[in-house]
Amino acid sequence: MVVHHEVTRMERKREARTSAILDEAMAILTAEGFDALTLGRLARSLDVVPAALYRYFESKDALLAALQRRAVGVIHDRLRESLAALTEQTTRAPADVAVLAKLLGSARFYLTLPRSEPQTFFLVALLVGDPRPLLSDGESHRTAPLLLALLGDIDALFRAAADTRALAKGDSLERTLAFWAVLQGALALEKMRRVAPALPSATDVAGGAVESMLAGWGASSTQLGRARRLLDKGKKS
Repeated sequence: MVVHHEVTRMERKREARTSAILDEAMAILTAEGFDALTLGRLARSLDVVPAALYRYFESKDALLAALQRRAVGVIHDRLRESLAALTEQTTRAPADVAVLAKLLGSARFYLTLPRSEPQTFFLVALLVGDPRPLLSDGESHRTAPLLLALLGDIDALFRAAADTRALAKGDSLERTLAFWAVLQGALALEKMRRVAPALPSATDVAGGAVESMLAGWGASSTQLGRARRLLDKGKKS
């Protein structure tokens, strides 16, 4: 029993140290960019010798992968919280309208991430938007189940939308990826507004694009209007 408690204490200590290392790595990445983040730079910031970091991460690749997995986990937790709130908000609505409201609400949730979780979103945008293969295949494969679980919650909504005839039958995974790509792409356009403030916001661009996609997949203007009003009503209450 004593040994068990000692192991648990050591595990908690290691988890706390790992979290602190990831926090510092994220700070460097956010402030100085991807190329500035090296194990040597991180070691200097933490005031340790580089060899000490190899007890936790064997390479920069492993460090970045751990950051990515933590970011995906944070986003997934927030998405589940948002979906739980949307479920409660739409409980009395017809099933087709309720599921469309959840899809529109999920889009709105994602569009708030740059403000609600700026560092987390920055990391996801970096790893997705940079054309370089920033992670090895091995580390990417370790991250894949977490990402698929996140996308799976949206995939389930698209399957429910087809079951309730809110949308026509179709490939739910393709729709999930298109849905996410539109949101990610619209948020990337926000950079353009720094030099051209008159351009529409990411929220406006993505909102219109998402509704157009849902309409193209079979949602009627009446269903979308009711879903939108349901969301707006919940936002005001």
